[in-house]
Amino acid sequence: HGHSLLTSTGWAIVSDAAAFPILLLIAVATKWLVLGRVRPGRYPLWGGYHLRFWFAQAVVGALPFRRMTGTPLLPFVYRLLGARIGKDVFLGTDRFGAYDLVSIGDGSSLNELASVNGYSIEDGELVIGPITIGRDCTVGTWSVLGEDCVMGDHAKLEDLSLLPRGTTVPPGETWRGSPARPTTDARRTVPSPANPGRTRKALTVAAYAALVTVYPVLFFLAILPALVLLAPTGLLQHPVPYLLGTPLVAGYFVAAFAALVVLLKWAVLGRARAGTYPVHGGFYIRHWFVDHLLKDSLEFLGQVYATLYVRPWYRALGAKIGRNVELSTAASVTPDLLELREGSTVADEVSLGAPRVEGGWVTLAPTRLGRRAFIGNSGVVPAGTILGDRSLVGVLSLAPPDPQEAGREGASWLGSPPIRLPRRQQGASFPDARTYSPSRRLVLARGLFELLRVTGPVAALFLVASFVTAVTLTLFQEVGVVASLLLLPAIYAAACLTAIGAVALVKWTVIGRYKPFVRPLWSHLVWRLEFVNAMYEFFAAPIALEALAGTPFLPAYLRLLGAKIGRGAFIETTGFLEWDLVEVGDRSVLMQDAVVQTHLFEDRVLKASRLRIGNDCSIDDASVILYDSDLQDGSRVDALSLVMKGETIPAWTAWAGVPAAWQSPIPIRAKASGPIAQPAAAEVPSASPTRGRRERHARAGSGSTQGVDD
Repeated sequence: HGHSLLTSTGWAIVSDAAAFPILLLIAVATKWLVLGRVRPGRYPLWGGYHLRFWFAQAVVGALPFRRMTGTPLLPFVYRLLGARIGKDVFLGTDRFGAYDLVSIGDGSSLNELASVNGYSIEDGELVIGPITIGRDCTVGTWSVLGEDCVMGDHAKLEDLSLLPRGTTVPPGETWRGSPARPTTDARRTVPSPANPGRTRKALTVAAYAALVTVYPVLFFLAILPALVLLAPTGLLQHPVPYLLGTPLVAGYFVAAFAALVVLLKWAVLGRARAGTYPVHGGFYIRHWFVDHLLKDSLEFLGQVYATLYVRPWYRALGAKIGRNVELSTAASVTPDLLELREGSTVADEVSLGAPRVEGGWVTLAPTRLGRRAFIGNSGVVPAGTILGDRSLVGVLSLAPPDPQEAGREGASWLGSPPIRLPRRQQGASFPDARTYSPSRRLVLARGLFELLRVTGPVAALFLVASFVTAVTLTLFQEVGVVASLLLLPAIYAAACLTAIGAVALVKWTVIGRYKPFVRPLWSHLVWRLEFVNAMYEFFAAPIALEALAGTPFLPAYLRLLGAKIGRGAFIETTGFLEWDLVEVGDRSVLMQDAVVQTHLFEDRVLKASRLRIGNDCSIDDASVILYDSDLQDGSRVDALSLVMKGETIPAWTAWAGVPAAWQSPIPIRAKASGPIAQPAAAEVPSASPTRGRRERHARAGSGSTQGVDD
């Protein structure tokens, strides 16, 4: 279009670097213009206030705030959005919601994946409440604070812990568990709170600002050579050659980005060593940079995890990876301090050796999994944990903090705080050749098939981006800049609708209708399912479905994939896989990061079955519902809770915990649809903590349908 390739490339790099601060200003302005100051209260679902709240959340949430976690920039941005955040606060998480109602005192630390959303959906209403965290507090990895929670000065909430709505932690106390309770266990000691001077703080802020601004350019550079080769072939002018070249571009990008991460890791950080470091020091800035490269790899290379190709990549990063290790999307990894011994398995979204930040100091420690050890989905393995051979940490569970207990051979752990299971439930048995010791033929077959999984989502994303760009540039010449920019949302929406429709077509073509199944890991049907899951999770979800979360459009799409979703259901999560096995009743609520887990992955054997959620049920943030469970009408599961396999949650009862246990009855609500059956008066159930361990939705495992031979 009249510019040289070199000039166009230069402008693209400048635009890429400038986009984030400009979009940030737009998001902040949108929040204040559309919503104003968030106020506590209860508001009708999809009423005027909720629509404004949702829109502001969607605009702000579209920005990659994760890029700023762990830096002094994120507290500044949240102050712009209305949060009250004191001096020297460390935010390792971007899980904020009701910004104006969050108050964090000086010197406090929120570790990775901690949640302070401050809102929920209940009884057809948006419920918003304040969250107050005092001075010098610590919130652990993957912990959740509900509305109206208060942490007094110097209080601590340990990893994988839940403060239910209205809970107050007195000053100086340490609480742990889901739901959290006071504990007197001695916690690790760190040096006195760091007190860096103004000059060091200013230099630190400047360094992070520069890194965050230029950071996006790295991804552009990874794909630039491939774009140069494909540029002469226009998508609209020569669609067939362009389509044929796209998979090659996708493969190049995956390889180039993976190599770039390795190169930058060794050039910027070198080999990380265990120890305690100040967060305002040079080492932490370099560690932060490499850590965020790995975090972004979960977004750009997420489909590579749980494949054969992740092992050599992690070895190149410095990790010690044994033979036949299965590694899915582990987060917060320090590769130099990680050892996964032969046959160990790490499932989806596991926090694996996350650095601990407290009082201005970050602590790194070695983490090791023994032979054939297993970590279930959303498990938390703190830095410094050494797990014994054939040990197991269940889904949404914490590794034992006691080194002697953690090192026990063959021990199984479930819950937060973790309890040792007296025995492991034995599932279907398959020969080692289909689980832990595959033949060379199977390894070769899987490796070839996984090339499709690795490149498919990237190629699809590239095609959508190319189509939108090509059409917009053509319109520039035909109707002018202003008109083409006004048409851009419609062009993008049409491309996204076509894309997610294509994913649905892939599901029905490659899989058909899901039925309950049991299959070993090393079977070609499992690999087909993994391909479908990758297209859903790494293409459809980021390009459109995450933006549709909390709207009536997401349930409609899930129905298209085969799920049974009732009228008026509010779904704020994309955590579904075997869609045909899921039933969600009328007016039920699934909040952010909730997962309906229709399969388990035990001893390299995958089993899937049905799961039912009745009418008027509520599942709060980050909770997991395992298969064969039945949530009867009106039941409620609190945040960060685990409903065990085969569990029946009686109607109109509230449950919470890992594993979930009965908390209280719920008053039965009258509905326009008619009367509701009363639950049996004698039902006051409790969950057994020894029911077994389970796994959340996973790229680390799927299965194959019954009636289809391997």
